[in-house]
Amino acid sequence: MRSAPILYDGLLYVSSLAGFLNAIDTRTGKVRWRFKTTAPIHSTPSLNSGKVLVTCDGGTLYAINSSSGTKTWDVPTGAEVWTSAIVSEDTIFFGDTSGHMQAVSSANGTLQWKRALGGKIYSTACIAGQRVFVGCSDGRVYSMDAKSGDILWKTLTGDGIDSSPAVAKETLFVGSLDYFFYAIDTVNGAIRWQHEAELGITSSPAISGDLVVFGCKAGVLRALNIQTGKVIWAQRLGQAITAPPVISGSTVWIQSGITYALNLADGNILWRARLGNSLQSAPVVTQAAVYLSSMEGDVYALA
Repeated sequence: MRSAPILYDGLLYVSSLAGFLNAIDTRTGKVRWRFKTTAPIHSTPSLNSGKVLVTCDGGTLYAINSSSGTKTWDVPTGAEVWTSAIVSEDTIFFGDTSGHMQAVSSANGTLQWKRALGGKIYSTACIAGQRVFVGCSDGRVYSMDAKSGDILWKTLTGDGIDSSPAVAKETLFVGSLDYFFYAIDTVNGAIRWQHEAELGITSSPAISGDLVVFGCKAGVLRALNIQTGKVIWAQRLGQAITAPPVISGSTVWIQSGITYALNLADGNILWRARLGNSLQSAPVVTQAAVYLSSMEGDVYALA
């Protein structure tokens, strides 16, 4: 399982490379229901009005009833989709491997707009206000109007972008395979600052207060000041970091072969757990437990 689980109303929704969307009871660990798609699933599911949304490599977007696991609707996407579907108001947004960003109705999947970008899209988009932001394999970050899909600006980095952007204080934060992490003005696309890491960055950032936290393929997790890009701390962990960090309170959770919990203030390791050989997805953190999924197909709950 490359995708992260999501939690809603006592059920953990987990997709798999075998093409299944699973609903797991968090109290017992038993599968409540399982839905079979037509192809492997690389994307993290998302929720909208009682529906679980999931995309698959077979070129289909599915809306599944979150309680029963029955299909509400599905629509062809025209190409493989590795990105998660995100929802804003009554619209679902996703990118595909043919290089198109698409917007469809959350009610029935009807296409609202489709915009060709400059390369394949492996970066899950984010929404801020009435703008859609997404990275692309052509090395550019795109800003688009959420209603029309019109491109408002595009900013070039030095290599492809697999990292999903995050936005705070009118600044977009994203990593690139060119080893750099960028802070970009959301209004005009100007680069405010950039920070060089040891290797390429596919880990999507997490933001808390004045800190932005991300990992790189060299296995280093770091926290930067969001205004200046100054390094607040850097911690070398185990394997390459491709998963996004998750911040809960004063703790940062990250997968790097081993599951780590670090102090947000200084990056010191609080504890670690070796659960499997291939933990590459973000955990779900609650007060009761931490839920994780592995490439081997296992799902863990840590108390």
